Amino acid sequence: MQTYAGVSVVNALPSWYGSSMAINVKVDVKIRKSNECTTHPSQLINEIVSYFRENYNIPCIEVEVNSEIPPKSGLKSSSAVSSALIGEIVEKFQLPLKVWDVPVLSAILSLKSRVSYTGALDDASASFFGGVSYTYNKEFKIIDMKEPPSEISIIVIPRGNRAVSVDMAKLRKFEPLFREIFTLARQDVITAMKLNGLAVGIIMGYDLTLANEALKKGALAAGISGNGPSMFAVTKIGDEGVILDLFEKHAEKPIIVQPVGLCEQRLRNR
Repeated sequence: MQTYAGVSVVNALPSWYGSSMAINVKVDVKIRKSNECTTHPSQLINEIVSYFRENYNIPCIEVEVNSEIPPKSGLKSSSAVSSALIGEIVEKFQLPLKVWDVPVLSAILSLKSRVSYTGALDDASASFFGGVSYTYNKEFKIIDMKEPPSEISIIVIPRGNRAVSVDMAKLRKFEPLFREIFTLARQDVITAMKLNGLAVGIIMGYDLTLANEALKKGALAAGISGNGPSMFAVTKIGDEGVILDLFEKHAEKPIIVQPVGLCEQRLRNR
């Protein structure tokens, strides 16, 4: 099953309210029945497989993951893998679960395996359904799913292996600010992305010089995605060149991506 990377609209750590936008950087997960149950290098994958073996008595399986997303990058790699694997298992074994349960299970099992602080339901929902998600992660509640803004490109510097530690206590001091950004995001996704990306960068101590330069050169939004270290900038389609040149001069291998629209087939099956 295929799912997608994402760029943050609202980081869920400070207030539990989160929003993410799917982008066309892909993850593909395939499973095969196996004669024996083996341990996977990924703690999250083992947690998911164990859950379905214990609760739905599925047979032993091998899991093959092909991902274009660098790990620990702020581009939703874990959520993309977990939602793809859960969706593949549900479909392959025709389990009595609704498709809407897939991102919720991803969040629950991500918390259980300790790869996420909130379960990242916002990331899993956008990864699985496409579009822009709006969630309240504390209660595993999907508030809304919307189509992404049209006529935009996103330039991403995909950096992996996050070195900056996540200070949850510090982030949660800014709960009121991020609640306001979430409220704004329901009406104005791009401005919310800008405020969130800059706020997270400042709070977590990232160097935002490049993001600020991108804004001065006309980017609609720029900042840190997730908890970093990946950086992004949003432009109108056709205006990517100036920002791409800026990023290429000062950073490693920026890529141009587009938002992914909602998958109506998956939404209809919810």
